[in-house]
Order: sequence, then structure tokens, then C-alpha cells
Amino acid sequence: MKTLLTKLKNFWFSPAPAERLAILRIASGGFSLWYLLTRFDMMQRIARSDSAMFEAVGLSNLLNGPLPPDLFTLIFSLGIALNIAYIMGWKFKWTGPLFAILLLFLLSYRNSWSMIYHGRIALVLHVLVIGFVAAADAYSWDAWWKKRKGMISSTVSHWRYGWPIKLVCAATVFTYFLAGLAKVFGELAWDWVSGSAMRSQVAIDTLRKMVLGENFSPLFEWIYPHTELFLFMGILTFVLELGGPLVLGNKRAGMIWAFLTWTMHWGIFFVMGIRFRYQMSGLIFLPFFDTEKAIPYLKRLFGKKQKPDTLDVESGQTESVVLFDGACNFCDRTVRFILDHDHRKHFHFASQQSETGQKLLKEYKAPADTSTIVLIENKKVYTRSTAILQIAGKLKAPWNWMYLFILIPKPIREAAYRLFARYRYRWFGMKNVCEIPDPGIQARFL
Repeated sequence: MKTLLTKLKNFWFSPAPAERLAILRIASGGFSLWYLLTRFDMMQRIARSDSAMFEAVGLSNLLNGPLPPDLFTLIFSLGIALNIAYIMGWKFKWTGPLFAILLLFLLSYRNSWSMIYHGRIALVLHVLVIGFVAAADAYSWDAWWKKRKGMISSTVSHWRYGWPIKLVCAATVFTYFLAGLAKVFGELAWDWVSGSAMRSQVAIDTLRKMVLGENFSPLFEWIYPHTELFLFMGILTFVLELGGPLVLGNKRAGMIWAFLTWTMHWGIFFVMGIRFRYQMSGLIFLPFFDTEKAIPYLKRLFGKKQKPDTLDVESGQTESVVLFDGACNFCDRTVRFILDHDHRKHFHFASQQSETGQKLLKEYKAPADTSTIVLIENKKVYTRSTAILQIAGKLKAPWNWMYLFILIPKPIREAAYRLFARYRYRWFGMKNVCEIPDPGIQARFL
């Protein structure tokens, strides 16, 4: 008995690097952010549906009925904000659990209006585990801030990072195990092993799509006569689903299982046209791999970047030019902020009102509007919110993480930018005189 307990302890509480858990946080958060943003309009339509269609499931059972549409939009927007904080690891002690619970609620609420979609169960389980543990001790705003304050010097492998990864792996395999049990105890039971049930299901799905005029996989027409292929797929499905828990104790077996299950989902897509996006992306299977080992290779691959084409202006050559409103106090502070955090001295600056600024605006056909910040880089022109995010992406960490806001739909970003630009003079005032830059940075101004 003591030996068994020791083995269980060594299995569940084996050490793992903080970076591996942090990568899972970023991966799960990145996918959930994509999901929420791409479903924003659809979720608003659902929230405005006939209340008679609402049948609460999951956390939605805490409600007496459907939420007012405007309140749901507010909660959904809060979910997106918390999702971004979850990815960045900002105040993760609070934002991690809050986002995990809110994501569970949002997907429960979505399922309360129609059939229950099981494709996102693993995603929710992953976020629920990661959101409540120390997943922001690396690659995060919190880690950067603590290191800056001297609170931590480095992260090492520890069991507090290992057991959450093991739990995420267990959650993954047991979702497949339950799917296998559902087949065994369903009407078709073990007929799934013979492949006949799968063949019939694929045929019915294809016929339905043909009748409704939807796209169906042309591969089905070729594969249908080959019953031995359906037999192979049926056996493989049961082995992967019911045998999933058996791989937890062996790292190499877990990696093989993850790869085969990933290929199974792509097979489902090619045969039936059904997309399980979290699974097909491979993000669901990252816990089975030492993902942090890929970081040095990625740095080697992307670390050395070519200099962009230079812009030839009278004042000299420079990589990138930021054109700003020279009369705006806030714009002046923004330029100073960029100078302080542009460790590679990547950016040069010109006032839009200056001769050089006017020349560049005309040459690159950029908007001659002082309310519009303009970035000219690599012979491309970026304006407004896109320009700001492109600039942020070149600053030193953690400010470069602001580039993640590029995922927010452009109309929303632009609306927020225009609103701020409209009142910038009222809130921050205007300059009556042109300031002369300090000698140390004067060369950065054209």
C-alpha cells in the first residue's frame, strides 16, 4: 500500500517547469479569445431569441430565466476583457479564476438555447484547472512585474507546476473516455467496433448535406465501398477513447495517443466535414508534450530579424517613422513613452505639421488629419489603432504584449480611438510652442 501511495505521489506531484504551464495558459486563452470574438454577433442574436427557447443547463440553472440582452452583452464583453488578462497573466490570482468561471457560464448559457455542444468541454476544463493554479509564474505580466521588483529571481521546476499539467492531461483523456462509454451504452453499442455504425452515421450525414445543398466531403464517395476502412476506424476510435486513461502513466504513450487522436480528428474532418477546432489545432494535446523545449528553437528561428527597408528622407535614413500631432500634449507624452521603451531605437519621429511630416504624408498618401497617428514602416502605412498596436509590438516587454489587442475587431478598436481623439485637446490640452528635443534624442526627430 505504501509503495502504491509513493507511486501515485511521484506521478501526480512530479516537478515541471513554470514555462510549460504558462504556455498552456497562453494556448488555452488564445483559443478561447478567438472563440469568443468570432461568436460575438451570434451570441448577441441568441440572447435576443424568444425566451421560450431557453432551457437552462450548467451554471445557467442559477438564473430564473434568460438575461436581458444588454446585460448579457456587458457580461460577454467582461469575459473578453478577462480573457485578455488571463492570456497576459495580469493579476492572475484574481483574473484567472474569474475568467474560468465566466467562460463556464458563457458556454453554459450558449448551450441553454439549443442542443448541447460537447466540442468545447475540454477547453472549459483546461481553463478551469489553469485559471486556479500558479500558471502566471512565467511568460506573464505578473512574472515580469515581480522580477522587476526583485521579488523573484527565476523559476525552476516544481511540483506546483507539475500536478496541474497532469490534471489537464487527465481531464483530456477522460472526455474521450466518456465519449467511448456513451457509444458502448448507446443504442448501437459495440456495433461501433465493426465500423458499420460509423459507416451508417457518415452516410446519413452526407445525404443530409446533399439534400440541404451543404458542402460534403468528396472523400466519402470513394471510401464508402471499403468496409475494411470503417472497421479500422471503428476499432481505432474505441482504442483511443476507452484506452485514453491507460496512457496517463507513461509519457511516451501519452505523446503517441495525443498524435493519433489529433490525426483522428483530421480524419473526421476529411470524411464527414465536421470541425473540432480545439482538437484539430492540436492545442488540446499540448499538455502531453514538453512544449517549453521548443522556445529556444523558436528564438533561433525568429530572433534575428532583418531590418526593414529604410525610408530615405532629407534628415537621414531611418527604419520606421511615427507621424504625430505636434500640438497635442497627450501625443507628446506618447512619443516620450515610446522613446523610453524603444530599447532598439527602432522608431524615429516627425510632427505632422513639420515640413518632413507633410512630405511623408503626401508621399505615402497617408491621411493629413492631425487626429490620426500614422506609422510608416517597411513602405507600409498604418493609422489609428492599428498604428498604435504595431508600435507597441516593437517595444520592450511587457508593453509589446499590448499587440494582442489586435485580435479585437477593427471597427471596435477604431471607434474607441476616434472617441478618444475627438476629446484629446479637451482632456490634455494643446501646446502653444514647439519644444526642442533633448540632445540625446534629437537625432530621432526628423
